[in-house]
Amino acid sequence: MFWCKYFISLSPEKNYNLTFGKCNHRGKECVYVQSRRGGARVPRSKRQDNEKADFVKIAQECFDESVPTMVKPGAGLTQLDLSLDNADNLFDSIFTAAPLPQPIELDETPRAAGSVRRYQSDSDILDAYYIWLHPFFPILPPSEATHSKDNPQLWFPESSAYTFEPRSPASLAISAILALIPHPEEGAPFSEESIKARREAAHHFAKRTIESIECDSEMPDSSISPAQALVNGYSHISRPAFHSRVPVELESVIALSILSVYEYAQRGNITKMRDRASQALMMAMNLSLHDRGTELDGFAEARRRIWWMTYICVCQASIVSSAPPAIPLFDSRFTTSFPQASDPEAWPFFIKSQQTILLATQFVSAVGRAVDGREDWTDISTRMQELHNTIEPLIAQANTWTDIKPVSTDPEAMIAYSLKQMSKIKLNSARIKLHRYSAFFDIPVFSEKHCDLKKSEPFLPPSSSTTSDPLDTTALTSSPSPQSCGCSSSSSLPLQLPTLTSSSVSPPNSTSSASTMTEYFHPFPFSSHDSSRLCLNSALAIAAAFSVLPLPSATGPLLPRTMPSFACCAMQSAYALLMVYHRTWVLCHQQEQEDGREKAEQLLDRCEAGLRAILEALGNYSVAFEALGGMRDQIQAAVDCLRLGDEV
Repeated sequence: MFWCKYFISLSPEKNYNLTFGKCNHRGKECVYVQSRRGGARVPRSKRQDNEKADFVKIAQECFDESVPTMVKPGAGLTQLDLSLDNADNLFDSIFTAAPLPQPIELDETPRAAGSVRRYQSDSDILDAYYIWLHPFFPILPPSEATHSKDNPQLWFPESSAYTFEPRSPASLAISAILALIPHPEEGAPFSEESIKARREAAHHFAKRTIESIECDSEMPDSSISPAQALVNGYSHISRPAFHSRVPVELESVIALSILSVYEYAQRGNITKMRDRASQALMMAMNLSLHDRGTELDGFAEARRRIWWMTYICVCQASIVSSAPPAIPLFDSRFTTSFPQASDPEAWPFFIKSQQTILLATQFVSAVGRAVDGREDWTDISTRMQELHNTIEPLIAQANTWTDIKPVSTDPEAMIAYSLKQMSKIKLNSARIKLHRYSAFFDIPVFSEKHCDLKKSEPFLPPSSSTTSDPLDTTALTSSPSPQSCGCSSSSSLPLQLPTLTSSSVSPPNSTSSASTMTEYFHPFPFSSHDSSRLCLNSALAIAAAFSVLPLPSATGPLLPRTMPSFACCAMQSAYALLMVYHRTWVLCHQQEQEDGREKAEQLLDRCEAGLRAILEALGNYSVAFEALGGMRDQIQAAVDCLRLGDEV
């Protein structure tokens, strides 16, 4: 064999010249390789004859062996053992008797699937609004019916499709709130499946609300003839109005205001809360709702309520975020008259209380800047005195109101009562904000940040080698609560709060000598004792007002209040009660006289009653609004710390 590019099997004697010539022609070296395929080839005809003879011989041998069996029964097939001996025992030993299959009963009721309340029409949704939302968020004009009927449908998202889908932005936004309320026939309203179903249904309505608002502002000419759309300038809404006494173009403002509360109370998204409120404000001002004066047409009351409730939402977004409001608080352009009510005092006082608590929130921010050395304490003291002079007459006026619910059949009488109780809550919360730093030095109690209350840090004993803060060196072991509980740094609350150093309250450009570093003074116009007393009274007043707020006029095992735009007030009240409780507990255990101990125990009982009322109010809200459950849990953890202290 010769190697060129590949092996070629050739006879070297006969084909050498031919093969070498081919290799030479290709420019390859020709090498002989011995073939591995044996010797000379046997002719094909002779090989076939030998193979045929072998096959005939083998076949003859097989036939001879099989002849005896082919004449017996079975004719050559493999013999099988078909004997019936012991067959039953053998079968039973292998197969056990199985029970007869039972008929399957199909249960058509959904299993492990949450339910959601839904409504079949806009009129049903409107009736539900007047039952569940209107007493706490009266953004629509008074109901034309003396009594609204709630007609919710029990809907299982995983087993049935939507039966009715609202088109109006206002109807969709109201549906988002209503979806959070458990249906009265829901067997397990607090199960994970039910909570998830309500959450997803509410968010579906919230997203559909935004889509509907966009649809209402769309102009068909924008897609067909943009030039003509620019000339026309305004969109036309062809669908029917949701409310007979509300212009259809105002429904988007209503929806955005409702969604601002939804984003805060349900989703805990303060950024989106501010965005929705700001969008509602800009839309309302574009429609000139802010300067309507005292007009008296058929839509006048709707315009008044929509504008002032939008104003309330903008202020509330600023309060909970501790950020400047999107508008001047007392803008001279706002000339729209206040809504009318059976009690003419209710609406103006409610709006005034919202303005006051916003001013108090701005004061808290200013105190924080002064602590950081970015603002003069002299200005802080002046602002505190002025704001105190504003708040006290308002609280004195609110204290003259009765806490007895009206018996009138006029639904608006209950609205006026509710507005007054909410005003009382807001004003007393404003007073706590104003005096909180003077009374308690704003010592954090809760392990998470809520509203403008600071988040506590894990307690670490001060090092002897470093200069410690005066708060860290007082009453470190006088707390009733162990350090392992959720109160965190409340385990080191001092009995008597120290004053600030003069260097810490000086303006940034002031100069302080080293000798003044150990001098302390109180930078506020009120003593710690006076501020603490005012905070206690306001905290108890807030708890009392929460306990008498009306419940929705519906039937069912769960009646959660909705639209909790003043949940931060509950946190302010709980904070003050916890701080006073701690001080009183320490004094009670240090008191040797029986009369002093008895008075301290009475004060402890009042603080506990106030905390229970606050927890009950937040617990009621958290039935529908998940985000508020965090506030309730924070207060409950702090209360548990106090209970642990009582057992020590």
